[in-house]
Amino acid sequence: MSGLISNRELTKELETIIPNCKSLKIISAFMTQPATCWLSQLVGGNRPSVKLVGRFTPLDFIQGSSDLGALRDCIAQGFQVKALTNLHAKIFQIDEETIFSGSANLTGKGLALVNDCNVEACNKVQASSSSKEFINKIINSASELTLEIIDEMEQYIQSIDATCKPELQMTWPEHVLPQSKELFVSDFPLVKPGHFAKEYEFNPSLQFAQIENAREDKEVASMLFKQSKAYRWLKSQVYNNLGGRDLGFGQISRLLHDALSDDPAPYRKEIKEIQANLYLYIKTYASDELEILIPGKRSEVLRKVRD
Repeated sequence: MSGLISNRELTKELETIIPNCKSLKIISAFMTQPATCWLSQLVGGNRPSVKLVGRFTPLDFIQGSSDLGALRDCIAQGFQVKALTNLHAKIFQIDEETIFSGSANLTGKGLALVNDCNVEACNKVQASSSSKEFINKIINSASELTLEIIDEMEQYIQSIDATCKPELQMTWPEHVLPQSKELFVSDFPLVKPGHFAKEYEFNPSLQFAQIENAREDKEVASMLFKQSKAYRWLKSQVYNNLGGRDLGFGQISRLLHDALSDDPAPYRKEIKEIQANLYLYIKTYASDELEILIPGKRSEVLRKVRD
C-alpha cells in the first residue's frame, strides 16, 4: 500500500482513522491551534495515546510557525508533547499499521484546514518494523515539555531583543530547554567551514546551518559553535580523557561511531568526513580551548589548550 496523496486527502483519511485508533504519533516541525484543535476533536471520544514531537525553536514561535497556545492545549488534553530543535520530518503514525510521511505539518495550512492553505504531498505506507523503530528513536531523542517549561519558553521569547540575530533565536538556553543527549550525523558539520550544504537550506535549524548563516560575525559564529552538540561532545571527550594521553584521530572516530544514534549507522568514511570538518571548525572558532597537533608524521591529535 503506497502512493502520493494531497494534504486534503490526508486530512480526510485521518478524520476516518483517528477516531477509532488506539495510539497516534505525530512528528511535525510546526504545530498551530487550528490543527491541534481539529486533532483534539477527533480523539475526544476515544482517548488514544497521543505523542507529538515538534521543532519548536524560539524563532518558530516569533514568526508564528508554531503556537505556544497549541502546545498548552495539547498538554491539557493529556497528549505527550516533546521538542527536537533540529527536526524537519513530518510523519503521522496511526496504531501499528499506517504511516503517512511527506511535507504536511500539523498546522491549519499544512492540513488544508484553512482557506489559504499550502499545497502538500504525502506518501501512505504500511508501517514496517524499521520505520516504527525510526519514529520511536525520534520520539525518545526529544525533550518532553511541561506547562512550566512552556511558561519559561514564553518568558524567554518576550525577553529577546527584536534586533537579535535570527541565528541566536534558533536555540533555547539550557535552563529553559536542555539539548537532547542523542547525537546524530546532522548535529555535525556536513561540509567544511565557509560552505553551505543543501541540507542546511532544507533545515535552517541545524546548528551548523546557523553557524554558517552567522559566519560574517565571527564572535557570534564562535559562540554558536561552542554551544553546538558536536563541539560540546568532542570537548568532553578531551577534557574527561582519563587515559592521560592525547586523543588521536582514530580514537575519536571510534568514540564517535559508538556515540551516534543514526539508524542505519553511518559508514566509517562518513564519520571521518564529519570529524575532519569538525576539526576545521575548531581551528576557526575554538582554537583557544582545543588544539590540534600532528606529532611527527602521525595523525592529528587533540588536547586541551594549556594555560
